[in-house]
Amino acid sequence: MYNQRIITLFVLALFFFSLSARDIDLNRIARDTAKQKKTLLVWLHKKDCGYCEAMYEFTLRDDKVAAVLASSFQLVDININDNDTVTYNGFKGSGHDFAKHVGYNFYPSSLFMNADAALIFAAPGYVEKKDFFNMLGYVSSGAYKSMNYDIYKKTGAGK
Repeated sequence: MYNQRIITLFVLALFFFSLSARDIDLNRIARDTAKQKKTLLVWLHKKDCGYCEAMYEFTLRDDKVAAVLASSFQLVDININDNDTVTYNGFKGSGHDFAKHVGYNFYPSSLFMNADAALIFAAPGYVEKKDFFNMLGYVSSGAYKSMNYDIYKKTGAGK
């Protein structure tokens, strides 16, 4: 009986902890990320989205992609169905409203931001691991400063 109560309390604590909303200050996170010589990647997704689940499972969890993410990026995962509050360049609101505010309310969407939290590259929709790996190279190499992504791919720099 005692163990049953402990387990019940533990499950309830986990449930209430999971309901807690986060305060996501993208401006602060972008500045802190730049100090680490990394780039901020905001991944927008939503519950019950097959493409979101597939991108998480087959793209973001790929070993090669995950290694580059860990070394060169700070990933901020925003599920627009959660009760999080997002702060971004004068905007403060829900994840869903943030997505609308930046014009990427299509899921999943990957938003890359510099130290000033300015959007430097975005990839709306599901992206396969090979293409996403190339996008990570495009952003982490700084190629986005001198050429658009299509030229980057055509020049073979992304291979």
